Amino acid sequence: METGTRIVEVEEDYIVLFKESGLDTVPLKKERGKPSLLSFAASHYPECLRVGGDNYWEGGVLHRLDRPTSGLVLVARTQAFYTKMLEEQERGCFVKHYQAKCEKAVIPDGFPPFPYLLEKGSVIRSKFRKYGERGKAVRPLIPSSYLYSKTGREYETVIDEIDGNVFYLTLTRGFRHQIRCHLAWSGNAIYGDVLYGGSERPSFGLLSYSIEFMGRRISLF
Repeated sequence: METGTRIVEVEEDYIVLFKESGLDTVPLKKERGKPSLLSFAASHYPECLRVGGDNYWEGGVLHRLDRPTSGLVLVARTQAFYTKMLEEQERGCFVKHYQAKCEKAVIPDGFPPFPYLLEKGSVIRSKFRKYGERGKAVRPLIPSSYLYSKTGREYETVIDEIDGNVFYLTLTRGFRHQIRCHLAWSGNAIYGDVLYGGSERPSFGLLSYSIEFMGRRISLF
């Protein structure tokens, strides 16, 4: 499979792109000139910059992947599509599928006891809090500690399949580092994810391989 950033599909209202590992999905507000998946998209379809929500510098990007994560990202070309997709996401109808290659690892500091079975069909759920220097990482919050959460929402990671050390996962809404944190909580660190207890490797083991929206499913395999 090709690994470089590229356009996967183009429609009148949106484009689907493959983001390579190491590239930001969108720039920070103070780094708006920095190369990103959005700037790549806009170099081909400038209208992607003219749609979006409150954070105007994020353009029509409808969901983010962490910098080391690779895979599919949906970007709106029209405001009508962007607004409709926000409604779809709120209804749980914008579905993202991930493949995570993992290794057994010591659970990092700051995690509560893991309260779930790790098997096909399991759902890992939590709220999150910032953790570590400058909040570079996150940690899960279980119900007894929700009082201390500043996020109003619980986030779910669904385990669709486990094939040896490879996990297939589904999200409908995502939080920063959600899969990385939830798997590390279970004692399974993603390949190359040193922030969450993994060992250094030449590549990062998390891939967004498929997305579903408005009756469409776009997949890398």
